[in-house]
Amino acid sequence: MDFKLSFELGMPLLGRCNLSENALLKVIGNDRWKQIQELGGVKTSLIRDDAGSRLYATFYFIEINLTPERPLSSFGENDIVEFESNVAHYEKVYLDGKHKLVGDRDAFVVRSSNVFIYQERGPSKLSLAIPENMDFSKITELPSPPDTLGFCRDAKRSGRFMQPQADDIPLYEGWRECSYEIDADRDMNGAGLIYFANFVCFMDIAERRILSSLPIPVPATLLDARSTYFRRIGYFGNAQATDCLFIELQTTMRTINTAGKRLLDLGFDYKIRRSSDAKEIAISSCRKVAPLEPGSEGEAWLAAVMSAK
Repeated sequence: MDFKLSFELGMPLLGRCNLSENALLKVIGNDRWKQIQELGGVKTSLIRDDAGSRLYATFYFIEINLTPERPLSSFGENDIVEFESNVAHYEKVYLDGKHKLVGDRDAFVVRSSNVFIYQERGPSKLSLAIPENMDFSKITELPSPPDTLGFCRDAKRSGRFMQPQADDIPLYEGWRECSYEIDADRDMNGAGLIYFANFVCFMDIAERRILSSLPIPVPATLLDARSTYFRRIGYFGNAQATDCLFIELQTTMRTINTAGKRLLDLGFDYKIRRSSDAKEIAISSCRKVAPLEPGSEGEAWLAAVMSAK
């Protein structure tokens, strides 16, 4: 069954640079849970396994796919965003589906995969389970596991979801790290877990902190203008509200010319682990662009960086 989702971009969905990635994932996530509820015939809060444990369709994979010419920032205030979407299951444990922009289906796609889990020992220990009281007869059954499971396994081994572009150059050598203390009142959701969409905020914080502290700091005008056109995230765990996260960041860059505009194209790889036991709980790779206007602060920064290499 296909679904439709339409929403107008108002202030709750906007950030410094138009459509907020975090807000987008919240909308997509809520829509997936509504699909589960409608197709499964049971409210999401009432989904249980055979032992009576509350199950939660947590996200284990996210992919956002646009183009450098039309990143998230191309969607602004009062724009109407319409998606068509679907969802399928594998052995009643895994869910997978896509939200595609109506009218330009390949230019803006969000893919998301879920797995049903329960908290065996709170957020630090999550276990898979099959819903006992949910009807799967209206959900398309996949003949094999979603390939997103393989994407996550490969990323776990390599530390990234994608290789740098051929003309990428490192902005700095190796990995740099910053810490983030979880805000229990803002970062956690109603199931007592760090909300999956909020991991994007943690990664944004790491970018801004690290890039603004380089020997030649990235100017705020560029940081404010950067906008995502591709991201993959794999989730491998969660954390307690009292935990602290360590975020490692690797950054590459290049410039591209498209539609008469010059863009700074940044590549990011992230690894996130919790401080309580050093477990790696998320890996992501992302591409973002920011315009390089002639005579701008950003263009002067790029020239200074290139002359220093």
